[in-house]
Amino acid sequence: MNNDLDNLIHRFLDENLGKDEQAVLSQLLRDDPAAAKRFAEISILHDTLRSGFRSGALPSQHTHATITGSDRKPSPFRKIQPVLPWLMATAATIVVFLVWKSAPPPPDKITAAPEVRDQGFAVLTHGINPVWSDISPIEGDFLSAGKLELQSGLAQIEFLSGVLIVLEGDAAIEIISPDEMELLRGKLRALVPPPAIGFQIHTPKGTVVDLGTEFALNLNDTRAELHVLDGEVEWHGHSQEKTFLTEGKGLEFSESQTRSIPADPSLVTGPARLSQLVAKYRGERFRQWSDHCEKLTSHPKLLAYFPMHPLASGTRELEPTSSQIQPGAIVGAKIVQGRWPEKQALDFSPNGSRVRVHIPGEQSAITYSVWARIDSLDRQYNALFLTDNYGYGEPHWQILEDGRLFFSVGIGKGKLHHIFHSPVIWDHSKTEQWLHLVTSYDVATRTCVHYLNGAEISRDSAPPEKGVDALVLGSSQIGNWGLPTRDDPGFAVRNLNGRLDEFAIFNAVLSPEEVRDLYENGRP
Repeated sequence: MNNDLDNLIHRFLDENLGKDEQAVLSQLLRDDPAAAKRFAEISILHDTLRSGFRSGALPSQHTHATITGSDRKPSPFRKIQPVLPWLMATAATIVVFLVWKSAPPPPDKITAAPEVRDQGFAVLTHGINPVWSDISPIEGDFLSAGKLELQSGLAQIEFLSGVLIVLEGDAAIEIISPDEMELLRGKLRALVPPPAIGFQIHTPKGTVVDLGTEFALNLNDTRAELHVLDGEVEWHGHSQEKTFLTEGKGLEFSESQTRSIPADPSLVTGPARLSQLVAKYRGERFRQWSDHCEKLTSHPKLLAYFPMHPLASGTRELEPTSSQIQPGAIVGAKIVQGRWPEKQALDFSPNGSRVRVHIPGEQSAITYSVWARIDSLDRQYNALFLTDNYGYGEPHWQILEDGRLFFSVGIGKGKLHHIFHSPVIWDHSKTEQWLHLVTSYDVATRTCVHYLNGAEISRDSAPPEKGVDALVLGSSQIGNWGLPTRDDPGFAVRNLNGRLDEFAIFNAVLSPEEVRDLYENGRP
């Protein structure tokens, strides 16, 4: 503690102390009278040495030297001991200044950060083989006002008012508000709970006003059908008064007439049936990924591959698929569900979480691939894969707090490296989504390419002076960075607040087609 305290005091008096360290020093001085006394002693010593340096009595200024033996001079502290109370008062004043400088502002002076806001009237919650036109939302996306076209497949949309609809392609809708939409063509099934009574669905033939029920609509070029499966609805036709329809009844509208028909529960897939189909679909996707995983193991460009499956409960080793790579050491991270219920992943949210790995050799190119489900980006840097150090040729891959991918390569001590940023790939609206992140780097061209969900999102090349001869991974960490030492127990907080699944490193730049193939075979 004494050495650490002296170091902080010396650096403060040399005006070489950072803001965070000032806060640490002020806390020590406030809590420990002995620390305050030591502050006074060192302050006096600094002043004595500076005075000697200014007058020419001292050949150099070195506040950390220790004088021993016959060279020892009378302690400056002994000379000024009679005036120590005055100096202690001065030190106390300095302490007060330090505390004031590092203390947070009073409550009435704190400016609240802007409240996070979302935008949208509904959320896409499930999909089975959905093929969209133009706009292609994925599960978890907010849906704003506007038109959506589902060419094929099934999609479950939940409005913020509480309404749930299942859309069956080929279909087109327009979202208007949390309480209103239009069916332009195709089939849908709507479940409207009591809090959302009054929800309206417009069609070219008229408008359905729900009174707390479940109903289905089928609309094509020649006719429209309304089927009430539970409860009651109001039908407002363009050329007639409103009609009440109750459970089991329906209407068919054609060019020439309107007639009553019995309701058909099998017309459109409902939420319960959709849940069963989703479970079956995910099981099929998992089996498809398992087959692809076996094929990927023999990929000629694969350097290291950690599928994170299977991970037995309690294991602290992350097994690679290659015998040339030793197992990684899991530290802190929890084994959790991955992209499917049958698969595992690692949650790096707990304190200190990381996987320690060693990747030998030098590489002329590299491609990182990982699936990530991020809970928050509350660190300045959020680690994906970083070498233990940051020497020449050592790459760092992480996510900035503003949601951009960050890749860089060390080019030597004291030299400023080139940073390759992507556009924003994450914000809080994507909290529940699995994202496929890929970054490649080629040493010869100094070119970095970032991908999100199989699509290229940025490409940049560094100037020649920012290049290296080869990439060196060596001892590295998945999901964190920084190791404490005996003399310096502190380390940067960079553990990713979220889950990582299926981490792969290739010793080549993958083509856009290869990246797309990884995404298509791995997407949940």
